[in-house]
Amino acid sequence: MKHNFSHDIRIFDTTLRDGEQMPGVVFTPEQKIELALKFSEFGVHIIDVMPVVSEQERNTVKTLANMGIRSEISATCRSKKEDIETALTCDLKRITIFTPLSDLHLRYKLKIDREENLRRALSMTDYARDHGLKVDFAGEDSTRANRDYLITFINQLSDRIDTFFIADTLGCLTPSKTYKFVREVKKNCRCSIGLHVHNDFAIATANTLEGLRAGADVFSGTFTGIGERAGNTPIEETCVGLKFLHGIDLEVKYDKITEICRLVEKYSRVRLQYHKPLIGKNAFSHESGIHADGVIKHPRTYENFDPEFIGQKRRFVFGKHTGRGILRYVLGKIREEELVEILGEIKSVSESRKVSLSEENVIEIFENYQRMNNLRMIK
Repeated sequence: MKHNFSHDIRIFDTTLRDGEQMPGVVFTPEQKIELALKFSEFGVHIIDVMPVVSEQERNTVKTLANMGIRSEISATCRSKKEDIETALTCDLKRITIFTPLSDLHLRYKLKIDREENLRRALSMTDYARDHGLKVDFAGEDSTRANRDYLITFINQLSDRIDTFFIADTLGCLTPSKTYKFVREVKKNCRCSIGLHVHNDFAIATANTLEGLRAGADVFSGTFTGIGERAGNTPIEETCVGLKFLHGIDLEVKYDKITEICRLVEKYSRVRLQYHKPLIGKNAFSHESGIHADGVIKHPRTYENFDPEFIGQKRRFVFGKHTGRGILRYVLGKIREEELVEILGEIKSVSESRKVSLSEENVIEIFENYQRMNNLRMIK
């Protein structure tokens, strides 16, 4: 399929801002600093924060701004002077100003018209630039805005900003619509284009990949996909999807993915689904006899890549679907009648307890079986 991938795709990490806006998630200052260091080591280009929310947050952001890490720290600001001035007190050099663009938001939330919205955006962008700040701009609810207004809005700002972020705030585009949307914006606008996609219909990753295929230069996301409502585009899925689905290799440390996601899970206290792609406990786990036998013979039969590539581990688990091949693999040389009896015991335990057994459990069953046999022989 035709694609127009940018030669320099950048990552805008909003785990510490939009990710923390997920109900119930609160990172401590120490956790934010640790996570920012991990994100920077991984290779994200920009780390998004919002110092205006509290005094504690301002202190944390100021610390981050002066740590000298590789990633840039950027403050998300409303189109208001006080937000921009707060960013300046935190020693930041970059901000992202945002404002709604859909008529729905302008009418019912801000209660202003399109022209006033644009005037404020230009004024605040100039104010930030006059104070030495590099400015990105995000159009909240861009994907439900009038298309002509969106393009006019971007072009009015284009010589003042670095990147304009199209925000699919309700995650309501499809992958094909995202591709067409981004292509149209890229064709008619002069600045770098970024994507900020929410996951309300569980297609944030697909939409982001299609937006990047259409030429978007930057994507916004969070590790593990935490964020408002159903969350944001998961950074780990997008990076790995680019590599293995499109052959786009980003300059990131893929082997840090699982470690970072586990840390985000721990600090956010948002438990990952076992079947979460890539980083879930079951993402590289195999119970079915057919699948386990295939992986033993050649991992690519049921794995797209080695789990170690992203810092994950392969697991074989045992239950009602287990076959003889994996038992021979785990237990080594074993007589056929022994194998049949042990396999029957595994299936019985799994069905009665409604669990899968670990390799250690299987070895324990085997050792108990041998002990019982030895006792019978002695008698």
